[in-house]
Amino acid sequence: MFEFKIKISGAEPSNNFRDVISPYDGRIVGRIEVPDEKAIEKAVANAKFNFDNVMKQMPAYQRAEILYSVAQLIQSNHEELAHLIAAEGGKPVKDARIEVSRAANTVKMSADEALNLNGEQLTMDRAKGSEDHIAFTIKQALGPVLAISAFNHPVNLICHQVATAFAAGNTVIVKPASTTPLSCLTICDYFTKAGLPDGIINVLPVAGSKIEKIISDPRIRFVTFIGSGEIGWRIPKLIAPGVGYSLEHGGTAVAVIDKSADLSRAIPGIIKGGFYHAGQVCVSTQNVFIHREIYENVKDLLVKSASNLITGDPNHDLTDVGPIITPDELTRVLDWIKEAKSMGAKVLLGSNKIGKNCIEPTIIENTNYDMTIMRLEVFGPVININPFDDISEIIKQCNQTPFSFQNAIYTQDIDLAMNYAILSDSKAVIINDSTAFRVDWMPFGGSKESGFKVGGIKYSINDLVEEKMIIIKRKPL
Repeated sequence: MFEFKIKISGAEPSNNFRDVISPYDGRIVGRIEVPDEKAIEKAVANAKFNFDNVMKQMPAYQRAEILYSVAQLIQSNHEELAHLIAAEGGKPVKDARIEVSRAANTVKMSADEALNLNGEQLTMDRAKGSEDHIAFTIKQALGPVLAISAFNHPVNLICHQVATAFAAGNTVIVKPASTTPLSCLTICDYFTKAGLPDGIINVLPVAGSKIEKIISDPRIRFVTFIGSGEIGWRIPKLIAPGVGYSLEHGGTAVAVIDKSADLSRAIPGIIKGGFYHAGQVCVSTQNVFIHREIYENVKDLLVKSASNLITGDPNHDLTDVGPIITPDELTRVLDWIKEAKSMGAKVLLGSNKIGKNCIEPTIIENTNYDMTIMRLEVFGPVININPFDDISEIIKQCNQTPFSFQNAIYTQDIDLAMNYAILSDSKAVIINDSTAFRVDWMPFGGSKESGFKVGGIKYSINDLVEEKMIIIKRKPL
């Protein structure tokens, strides 16, 4: 069992411990000490002091060396981290192993970017009067970063938020999801083992309500948030003047299967996109529109494929679909399914609770945007399928939703693919792959209610620095 004490340099012990519970079977998988109000204040003070007195003097090569060491520690502890993700977050261990590999690469690429924070020279002799000047920009860190993370990728998201902030030269206060703090504390321990001085990264495994005060603290210079829009959209109203922020929420990801689609690619893409991590992914495939000419065939193929998925213990190598993160969330998903059925939807597969906290992979047809399960992000193992005749109508419907993240289209018609990509309001369009496709170096994020700004290693680092203008006037010969 994992046990962590307060990871805030100089903070007094609170002696207030809480258990971390497995969402699959309710067993205790770890124990953490919860910081009190004094410790929370100490975390902010540490971040400010160490930014001013340590990080401003830490060269890029030293930051990179620490990050390369952290990446190696992640790789060296690969299996332990994968089982920790499965235990506290419920992600099937075979998917957790992929997450750990991604996390090691995320940290390594953050180190690479730390060595490439270059400004630019400006031409100054373009007008009379400025020709005797030399001007250039340099990139400097912003200051203390508050990183508020989510449960569904408890290792890789922490790496995206902490490693990029540190690579840019900032100190970090990180608040992991309350359900998955062990992964965060483990990763931050690796930074210490890699030689990072105390106080540069401070971990606050506390309830979200406990950090509302520090969101508005002017010592915080950037807030990065991954989680629900209901919480995230409050942040711009709370932050101090001049403080930057980025928000990553979710959406109701749409996948279109055209009559020309290669079904050997489309079916696995839909199944993986919809049921990966029990649908608890911000770009999980939710609403699928299938051309009417192939609808019945595709429906049968989807049901057959989903019925072969194994639901249950995330620590078993063969498990495809693990638990819902909390009992309350499980109840919400089941209630949405019941509501859809009462409004005329037909359940083709699943919808039943399995064990303590799992839901069978569920496929529903005859849904519409008046139903909660189609209108809002379901964040559960549910796919809605419906036939379509005219792609223009699907684009119109999707564009009227308040979400914009990643949509997909499966087609061999290049004109259809490009028209869909251009006319869709989606922030990203994936052609012939899942709505859930992501590599860690690409720009990733939503617009409208789905978020603000984009993640991705280089893009996050650029948000976490500012360009300073330096101008020199020379004396002519």
